[in-house]
Amino acid sequence: MWKRSKDRVSIHKFKGKYSQRVALKYRYDPDANNQLKETLGWPSFSWEPERKQWSVEDNRVILIQAADILTEFGHDCKELYDQAQVHPSGQKSPNECWVQAEGTILRLHWPFIKSAEQREKVLDAVRAIEGRKWDPVKKTWTIPLAQAQVLHALVESIYPPLSKVILDCEAVKSGVVDSIARVEMSGAAELSEEDVKALSQKLDDNIPPHLELFPFQKVGVAFIEASNGKCLIGDEMGIGKTIQALGYAAIHRSSRPCIVFAPANVKYNWKQEIEKWLPGERIQVVNSGSEQIRKDIDFTIINYDLVTKQMNNLIRLGPNMCILDEVHYLKNEKAKRTESTLTVLTSCPKIIALSGTAISNRPKEFYNTLNLLRPDQFSSRWHFMQRYCDPYNNGFGWDFNGASNTKELNERTRDLCIRRLKSEVLPELPPKLRTFLPVELSNEERREYDLSQEEWDERINRHYLNGEPLPQGMMLNMLSDLRHTCGRIKVRYAAEWILNYRQSNPDKPLVVFAHHRDVIEGLVGQLEGKEHIATITGSTPAKQRQEIVNSFQQNQIKVLICNTIAAKEGLTLTAADTVVFIEREWVPTYEEQAEDRIYRIGQESDSVHAVYLSCISTIDEHFDRLIEQKRRVVKAVLDGGDEEERKSLVKELVKKMKHEREWNIKE
Repeated sequence: MWKRSKDRVSIHKFKGKYSQRVALKYRYDPDANNQLKETLGWPSFSWEPERKQWSVEDNRVILIQAADILTEFGHDCKELYDQAQVHPSGQKSPNECWVQAEGTILRLHWPFIKSAEQREKVLDAVRAIEGRKWDPVKKTWTIPLAQAQVLHALVESIYPPLSKVILDCEAVKSGVVDSIARVEMSGAAELSEEDVKALSQKLDDNIPPHLELFPFQKVGVAFIEASNGKCLIGDEMGIGKTIQALGYAAIHRSSRPCIVFAPANVKYNWKQEIEKWLPGERIQVVNSGSEQIRKDIDFTIINYDLVTKQMNNLIRLGPNMCILDEVHYLKNEKAKRTESTLTVLTSCPKIIALSGTAISNRPKEFYNTLNLLRPDQFSSRWHFMQRYCDPYNNGFGWDFNGASNTKELNERTRDLCIRRLKSEVLPELPPKLRTFLPVELSNEERREYDLSQEEWDERINRHYLNGEPLPQGMMLNMLSDLRHTCGRIKVRYAAEWILNYRQSNPDKPLVVFAHHRDVIEGLVGQLEGKEHIATITGSTPAKQRQEIVNSFQQNQIKVLICNTIAAKEGLTLTAADTVVFIEREWVPTYEEQAEDRIYRIGQESDSVHAVYLSCISTIDEHFDRLIEQKRRVVKAVLDGGDEEERKSLVKELVKKMKHEREWNIKE
């Protein structure tokens, strides 16, 4: 029979079938027992009923953990530490944190944390790491080395000792330092004098002498350089993302061939910019799925919708650099264009993503971009959705349309995205003014609108009286119809306003946006023969579109009438300082993008003016109020053009109109 002091842990080496275990004897301590069971688990820690003793595996790591826990509960564990052979000189103290890089993984150890709250927070942080594993043999956690920076950030404020040893690890330190440097640069408008000099020399050697990048654009080029050619340029629209990508391409002429993926309507704009900034580069604009892709080309420009048909040819091209303009086009992982484009990019060493609207209020739409740029950090779509998309099971499957742990996600992505606002980097740009111009309907126009409204009232109430549910999409159809009616009514007023503006500003061209084809055609009919006009719609070929833009910029076209959806991206129309909206869009971001066709680099006016025509006492007024409210809400969100945003607006409109029209329907 062996004796022990009240608080000393005594040990005994088992024999026979228990030879791989060590018996522990100490004063009765249920709290310590529970913690040992929770931390070590069975069979690493178990009760031996025959011997009426607790036992642990005779494993160095397990013995250290058991000793750490028992020490925290006031027990003398010298004998247990001796058994673990951790006291000889040069060995790590069992009461210290340590990490060890083992190839592509990082092994973690930390002593037992007495505070249950702190202990759970540390475990939650580790469990949040994609690819983390519990080693049941060594009783340690392992994480991918690429995720060490993430864990460092998560535990820095929770448990500094662990954060410190992670950062002190040489395999981690260099990556963290580089990441911090990129974060510091991510919102900068200027570089240090030394960095500017070095980069400016490279650019001067590779771009025409009469051209020069703005200071903040040089920062963007430096950011791409610091990211080894894989990053997102997320600057606000109109401040030169294209030029920054081409600046980087200019100082890396060995990275050819280069593929530019872009929306169809801006392909020729890319061709013009490449010719301007990189003269002499061989360029091919792909216009069909059957067109032969040449291998002796420096830049291949293709729109996303053609990639599926050209995928194999693009793969054979073997691009060394890819530029993804409006990368949010790839947010839907189920779309064929997304699947095909991602396949082409699989082996490309340099990927520059461009978008002022890439980061969504729905994080799931950001995953493809993150996986492209940091595949070692964002390899698991499922883990990402579980962590950042506020998942819940709706009975039909998982819904990932929400957002969770957004602060953490922001911290994780700061070193891969650079984003500056116009107000921050271009103080010389004029302020943007937004005006709502009320339209008073004539008696005839009022009757037209009221008749349409009454017909919908009758349909809605008929379903209620018959005890029938409203057909799916009925409310959206009603709202769209009333909005369309207002659009047709405003054509005459829009024409009058445009002619008055042109008479007062004969030297200034004007941009007009509308949604429906008959509204555009009606306006063309009103202005034809009175002004030199042109139109850009979804059916306008890309090459013709660019020719129209060039003529407008040269003041040869006085009024440019555009479909909002078709012309909200990729066009520079700075010859005008005023834009008119005849119809509102469901998504405020679309209107912001359309406004920014004139509010961008090259604008020389004292102010930029956006005019919205609004019919009095119609759905227009509801629309205006709600969209402006929504605009404030989504102002901090970089991407707003989604189905959920439209649904939200529809819901609010229906709620307001239900009260106004006295509909007997459930909200």
